[in-house]
Amino acid sequence: MSVAFDSNVNIICEIAFDSEPFEETQIWTDVSQYVRAFNTTRGRSNELADFVSGGLSVSLSNTDNRFNPTQTTYYYDSLNSKTKIQPLKRIRVRAEYDATTYDIFEGFLNTIPVKFVAGGVDSIVTFSANDAFKIFQSSQIDNRAWRLGRGGFAELGISTRLAYEDEQELTSERVTRILNAVGFPNNRRDISTGTNEVISQSIADNILTALRENEVAENAQLFIDVNGNVVFRNRAYRLSNTNAIDVQATFSNTGSDLPYQNVSLSFDDNEIVNVYEWTREGGTTQYISDSNSVRDYTAKESNKTTINITDADVLSIIEQKIAVNATPIVRVDDLTINARDDVNLWQHVLGRGFGDRIKVVVQNPNATTFTDELWIESIKHNVNASSQSWTWTLTLSPAGSSAWILGQAKLGEGTKFAYS
Repeated sequence: MSVAFDSNVNIICEIAFDSEPFEETQIWTDVSQYVRAFNTTRGRSNELADFVSGGLSVSLSNTDNRFNPTQTTYYYDSLNSKTKIQPLKRIRVRAEYDATTYDIFEGFLNTIPVKFVAGGVDSIVTFSANDAFKIFQSSQIDNRAWRLGRGGFAELGISTRLAYEDEQELTSERVTRILNAVGFPNNRRDISTGTNEVISQSIADNILTALRENEVAENAQLFIDVNGNVVFRNRAYRLSNTNAIDVQATFSNTGSDLPYQNVSLSFDDNEIVNVYEWTREGGTTQYISDSNSVRDYTAKESNKTTINITDADVLSIIEQKIAVNATPIVRVDDLTINARDDVNLWQHVLGRGFGDRIKVVVQNPNATTFTDELWIESIKHNVNASSQSWTWTLTLSPAGSSAWILGQAKLGEGTKFAYS
């Protein structure tokens, strides 16, 4: 069941009260009719940062006290005399538009505060949740024997697993091996084939650190998507995927494209990296710098130790990185859109994802124009179902080249050679 947000869009909110968190098939309980508001935050601050754990906050009407974990009438396990409203249960928020259902967020419940407002006349429960990165952060590879929600059991493959061992293999194979070790569901993975091989990793690493070491060794992208899937994109994704290569939508304030509410531009040295000194474990330090950038902006270094198997792989990665990061450019830091400004916005507000390429056109008050093609790095939804407001905010990064400004096309400033 869904509940109408407006005449175009319905909201769906479901919680898997009757399922274990890592089960492949979840039994969903629909709570859509109680939704008052929700907001989500997913992604990373810019292309140099790590993707962090996504978050959801959803406020539900609790006038009949059904979402209070202390009550025993609704969502109650009478056999075990406990509430079904438990931390780490899966929750998802989706939306229906034009006969298509779009996922917005799926994660695991963490806090469940109950508030009595308006002098006790009203009650609201605000469920908060995070995606799987939070669980990965709190567990080590050598602690894989613990399974969420199954305390007191010692059944092979359920609460315990065979000892973790790895070998030299592709980054994608290692990511799969780590997810297998922690019992992460097979149907919650989107792993593209890696291009680089890696050495063995320490079993003392927490799961997220171990996964990110493979992301670095591949120059990949690692994140949790709107379906709760672990996504691992190899280094070629942005050079080969249609959504990353071709502009998927154009947003402007000229009246001729999809409208936006606000846009923020910046021009600074915050994202400059012009000296890379990376070393694989047991290898020779690979060094590359952009002398012009160092001269103009001083040295801004990146130092890492990787799990690559060859120095050549390390050098190739930092060559790819310095081509993008050595010089400052005008950046579109964020783009804010009112989803109800144009019905044609909905397919993008609900359907666009990380790495999708969009174009932003800014017409200045003096009629000059700034245009840039960008990749989506973070996505926020801020929704009030009661007042029917829906704000969509994106953080963006330059899509493989510096911004193009009318009248400028100087190599190295307005354009760059592409990595291949």
